[in-house]
Parts: sequence; structure tokens; C-alpha cells
Amino acid sequence: MRLMKKKQGFVIIGITGLPASGKTEVANFIKEMGIPSINMGDVIRKEFQKMDDLENITNQRVCDIGKYADYLRKKEGMNTIAKRCIPEIEKIIDEKGDNLRYILIEGIRNIEEVELFRSLTDKFVLINVTADKNTRFERILKRGREDASEDLDERDRREIGWGLEKVMKDADIVIINDSSLTDLKYKVKEISQIFDL
Repeated sequence: MRLMKKKQGFVIIGITGLPASGKTEVANFIKEMGIPSINMGDVIRKEFQKMDDLENITNQRVCDIGKYADYLRKKEGMNTIAKRCIPEIEKIIDEKGDNLRYILIEGIRNIEEVELFRSLTDKFVLINVTADKNTRFERILKRGREDASEDLDERDRREIGWGLEKVMKDADIVIINDSSLTDLKYKVKEISQIFDL
């Protein structure tokens, strides 16, 4: 991990928030501006899909990526998923070279991840995407899951248990996402002008 040796000159933009708050939509709008990105959930999903036998984890089959992420954090430390993002960050650095100004990291869940990402660069900006519980529940329902209420409550509990509330409170910018996609895009555009994205 050559990245850990010295701080880099680019800005890391981190996105955090509760499930179904709109983190991915905010990330998509930022990516449209040409900012390279890493989704922490995708990093874990790739690893999860590669595993042949998950039964050794807890002597039962792990059927949920969130539970797998929980297992990894308990076993390897709270910043283990952030550490798994470092090769992806290095890849972006190799591709962009001196032209790299920003990297977007979506799905930051705890302060240990924030600290690791802050240690990589001189400038780290954290965006908290929020939405009220009813709005988030409706979004989960639109995803077509029958257990939406239980699923949302369980995911909230798990992610808050990882330290998400502290990360959300420590954010540099808060985007309230209780309205339309058009409104959200406008809010992201306002923020992008501040950072000259």
C-alpha cells in the first residue's frame, strides 16, 4: 500500500448517511461532473461474491452483505472496509496522475474510516445526506422488498452500531434530501460550485 507512505494532493469527498437517504443519487450527480469514485459497498460486494464458502464465518450461511460487513468490522477492525478501498484509490491515482483533483468515496460508516481517509490527503470533505424516516421507508418500498420496515430498522440499528451517527454529526456539509431528484441535483450543483468541481 504505497498510498499510506505520504499524504496526497487531491481532495477526498466522502459521502455518509443512513440507508435510503440518497447517498447514491448524490454520488451519481457528482460522478456526472467527471469525479472518479469508489463505492465502499461495491468493494465489499465484490469480495462477498468471490467467496465460495461463507459457512465458516459464524457456522451458518451468511446471506446478507451487511452482516458480512459487520463480521469483517468485528474481526478486522472498524476501518477494514476503508483499507480495502486503498487499492482502488491507488488505481485512480495511477490512471489520473497529476490531473487528479478529487476522489469520491461513497458509503462511509464510522469515524475510523473517516480517520483513515483523512490520513491519505491534506483535504477531506464529508457530506452527510439525510432524509426523514418516512421518506427513506418509501424509497425502500419502491425497491420492491416485502420486509421494508424491518429491513430499514435492522439496517439503521446495524449502521448506527458501527458509529454512523457520530460520522453524520461530524460532516462538513449536510444535504437534506426530502424532496425531488431535481431539487437534490440543484443542491449538489450548489456544493460543486463551492469546490469548483
